[in-house]
Amino acid sequence: MSHDQLHFGIFCLTNVPDWTTEREAVHKNLEQIRLADELGFEEAWVAEHNARQYGIISSSQVLLAACAGTTQNIRLGSGVTRLPMNHPLKLAEDFSLLDVISDGRLNFGIGKAYDLLEFQAYDIDPDERDERYQETFDIIMEGWRTGKISYKGKHFQVPGRGEQATEIQLMPMPLQKPHPPVFVMVSQTEASLRAAARQGFAFVMGQLPTWEDMARLVGIYREEARDAGRSYDEIDELVARSSQLKAIHVSDDRATAAQEYEQGLMWYLSILSNRAKVGLGLNELSFQDYLDKGAIILGSSDDVAQQLEDYKLVTGIGGLVGWFDAGSQPQQQVLRSMTKFAREVRPQLTGAAS
Repeated sequence: MSHDQLHFGIFCLTNVPDWTTEREAVHKNLEQIRLADELGFEEAWVAEHNARQYGIISSSQVLLAACAGTTQNIRLGSGVTRLPMNHPLKLAEDFSLLDVISDGRLNFGIGKAYDLLEFQAYDIDPDERDERYQETFDIIMEGWRTGKISYKGKHFQVPGRGEQATEIQLMPMPLQKPHPPVFVMVSQTEASLRAAARQGFAFVMGQLPTWEDMARLVGIYREEARDAGRSYDEIDELVARSSQLKAIHVSDDRATAAQEYEQGLMWYLSILSNRAKVGLGLNELSFQDYLDKGAIILGSSDDVAQQLEDYKLVTGIGGLVGWFDAGSQPQQQVLRSMTKFAREVRPQLTGAAS
């Protein structure tokens, strides 16, 4: 893919407001990802949560494995895998298997987790979050790069106590070499963005940064990566692979699009902490406020195409992850919006991938 081409994904959070059911929410995701593959979207990202009505997928790899069997080309991403919440060997094995099942289409999106209820649910001390995150990541990378794990840390030891082995062989190994691409999910903090740049990982940014601020953050990423010794070509490639999450809806005109999309999104954002989770801050804003900030892209096909042309020119980012189903929108509306986006918006974009 050329660096001047936009690439597009979809985001699935699996919301369950009172007007839907858990089964319906899960099967909506399956259908959306299958359609996204048929329409030529490059990526699908699945969020991982538990014990919350706003996200009921506790294992992104399970849902993505189901999607791998019904899709052909779309890359399947965890957005995010909560590293501190899981045993690192199990994650390494599960995602290796997913990479094999999908014939090498895994995007490994990682994060530290933030919800104190989720830490309590799994009886994990949130003060250990950063240490567990780093140890888990180090173990996964050792297994993926070498095929064997021998690790003793503060929180994890692989293999554990016993006399059977001094190292564990990872099976199966992922198809992608040296390992599946790693993406750091960034709500809004510069620290996470800088860390991704130093490590040579692409990123997916939350919704809050305005277009101008997104351009500034891309500049920070480039500067940090360059200071870490990365070449200009490598940095260009990483930025081209990176994306920002945006709520998006395509309808017949701007007024209709706003009317259709408002209820679901504002249901989700009415929960105070949810605004921060998708990078929209803690302050209570109106639907129009979010539109004015550029956090939502909606309108007719022509409207959205023009907004995306401007967005690309201003931000310099490589891709956009569209949240078509914020707050559990009516499924036929979501599918129609996705279809209009693929067939009527993308052909108008001078920098869009074909």
